[in-house]
Amino acid sequence: MANLLKHIALKPGIKKAAIMFVVICIGFCCLFVLLDKLFPLPIDRLSYSTVVESSDGSVLSAYLSKDDKWRIKIEQKDTPDGLKKAFLFKEDKHFYHHFGINPIAAVRALFQDILRRKVVSGASTITMQVARMLSPESRTFTHKFKEMFRALQLERHYSKEQILEMYFNLLPYGGNVEGIKAASIIYLHKEPINLSTAEIAMLMIVPNNPNHYKLGINNPKIIAARNKWLERFSTAHLFPEKAIQQGLTEPLSAKRAEIPRIAPHLCNLLYSKMKDQAYIKTNIDFNGQKRAQQIIAEYMHKLTMWNITNAATIIIRNKDHAVLSYVGSADFNDFEHQGQVDGANALRSPGSALKPFLYAIAFDKGLVTPKSILYDVPTNFNGYQPQDYDRTYRGKVSVEDALLNSLNVPAVSLLSKMDLASYINVLENGGCHSLTKQEKKLGLSLVLGGCGIKLQELAGLYVALANDGKYSPLRFTKNEPDIRTVQIFSGDASFMISHILTEMVRYDVPANMDDAMHFPKIAWKTGTSYGHHDGWCVGYDDKYTVAVWVGNFNDAESPELNGAACAVPLMTQIFNTLSMYNDFNWLKFPPHLGTRWVCAETGKVPNNWCTNQVIDYYIPGISSTETCDHMQMVYTDPKEKYSYCKSCLPKAGYVEKLYHSYSSEMINYFDMYHIPYKKVPEHNPDCPRVYKDKLLTIQSPVNGTEYILMKKESNNIMLKCNAGNDVSMIYWYINDKFYEKTKPEKSIFFTPDNKRENQDQQGDVSRRIGKYFRFHNC
Repeated sequence: MANLLKHIALKPGIKKAAIMFVVICIGFCCLFVLLDKLFPLPIDRLSYSTVVESSDGSVLSAYLSKDDKWRIKIEQKDTPDGLKKAFLFKEDKHFYHHFGINPIAAVRALFQDILRRKVVSGASTITMQVARMLSPESRTFTHKFKEMFRALQLERHYSKEQILEMYFNLLPYGGNVEGIKAASIIYLHKEPINLSTAEIAMLMIVPNNPNHYKLGINNPKIIAARNKWLERFSTAHLFPEKAIQQGLTEPLSAKRAEIPRIAPHLCNLLYSKMKDQAYIKTNIDFNGQKRAQQIIAEYMHKLTMWNITNAATIIIRNKDHAVLSYVGSADFNDFEHQGQVDGANALRSPGSALKPFLYAIAFDKGLVTPKSILYDVPTNFNGYQPQDYDRTYRGKVSVEDALLNSLNVPAVSLLSKMDLASYINVLENGGCHSLTKQEKKLGLSLVLGGCGIKLQELAGLYVALANDGKYSPLRFTKNEPDIRTVQIFSGDASFMISHILTEMVRYDVPANMDDAMHFPKIAWKTGTSYGHHDGWCVGYDDKYTVAVWVGNFNDAESPELNGAACAVPLMTQIFNTLSMYNDFNWLKFPPHLGTRWVCAETGKVPNNWCTNQVIDYYIPGISSTETCDHMQMVYTDPKEKYSYCKSCLPKAGYVEKLYHSYSSEMINYFDMYHIPYKKVPEHNPDCPRVYKDKLLTIQSPVNGTEYILMKKESNNIMLKCNAGNDVSMIYWYINDKFYEKTKPEKSIFFTPDNKRENQDQQGDVSRRIGKYFRFHNC
């Protein structure tokens, strides 16, 4: 045998033929590589529909591909083994054993086509079918050779599994539906992984002639062809016999349906940012989302009688900031009431919903504690005079009562003592990026809702309170990168705010609550915009945060629209679907937070005269340790007609008396509402001392404000100020000239000199007057 081989090898003819064969093969390979470079595969033309999925992989929504096809990409993990077996059995039994072209089948088909003088048998492998679907052309010999070349390219650049995946994604099912997954969702309303044997057989035969086998129209023809293939599967023992027998009797109810539209506002929002992705995998809880949409839709029927037509909500899992539900309106398809507007992403006035963050900052700055006393009295802040929602004033209130009852004046007063820019900065660090463009327009009214903010931004701030003051951006999708956490409040301040907001004795507990027993054990805050255009409520515990907005997208107001009556019931109904039987054990006492006794009159550290004391929280080393001064010892004559200071104290004939030390704001409040109080006697008129420790504050006119004096009209301007408890007379001076004297509680009016200074052609005069006023007190 060895001699024979040696003899054959030495034959020059055979050697020459072998060399020629090798050269030809190398030439073909080089030519193929060159053509592969010159004519690359048209894979870049292949685009997929963008599918938005919930956390469990269910389809929330989908969008057409760039070529307007419903072509939903099926991934290997979603492809059932039965689907692969069926298609390989029917289309290409040797798929895993050839290089894109089946030579035996190709030769056989070539002879058949030559005899018939037309293409009657293509011998197409699955790879060749993919090549044809990537570049559809008429069936000719030229195009067949081009198809073979493309098949070789596919085999060179992609694995068998990748080619099979492309095949399943390109199969035509009539109209603009392509691919197994699109057909499964649109016609069978299920994921491919859940297909039965009969449904696999049905999806296998339709692509051969989608115009003949029209799903939903020619179902009887499809059933007949399906059953023939099921019998072939049985003969080949491809599937269990039981599955085959069940498939033969299985009805076909395939009918084209619309793509799901769950959480449409969120899907549109994400799609606008990620159009090129085949899948957007969200954190949405599929069942929870549908439940939230249903609750809002049903709830809005109750509010239509009040001319309130829309609502939005967002539900967040606090531990990872994942958005579990996102409802932008009551009905996305309600064009009459602008249902396609995204209420969770729209700028609206938040009303009082921003107040908790002001108090949290004040706690961290040591300005106040929960029992600190603030003044709810008429106050002018450089021309801005806020009022409470019921247009009444309550005098002295604690911080916790001011927050629970959402009082406006104490909040504005506290903000005026802080740096407005620092308050804005904390809100922006907490995700309220909408405020950045509004900064130049923001003022003290910010804390009352004098700004535009988004529901999702507001929710993010409350999530920070639930997470010990730590803020991280909301996570809408699973693959969002981890972003550095920002500590915007201390854990101590967050606890104190949360503890206050869990109280149930408050104004915004709705009187129409069906069952107070079912009110969730949460911290919560409401907000109502000026003019009753928006109602808000945000509730949270350690696990979830639920934010709700109620209103009209056309900005129509409704007298009944407010956070307490409209937003609270909706928020509690949604929250009860999450954790109805929770308790307040979720609110953990911080290890470094302290408790102390304080005077109930001021919220300060008590002295010997403080008989009414309460327990208060405080932050050691931060909270103020100022001693209470609500009482003062005053030297008076025996009849308490005059008071003395150390400069004029007589050697004898005086007594010591305790008097309340009221601020000028409270004295003005008492006088305005005729509330009796014990005044400190008038100071000794013969005292040589000039007082500088208790300055007056002018309420009107407002310093720095321009007053327009109109021709032929009355131009009276009020003079009013706040004075201390021991001030008995006010002397008014205008431009260094004495004008009039009056009691501290009285207001007077004067008419400015209407000389034509800087007068325009219409005869109007603009003068800056506030800064010229002087005062003197005795």
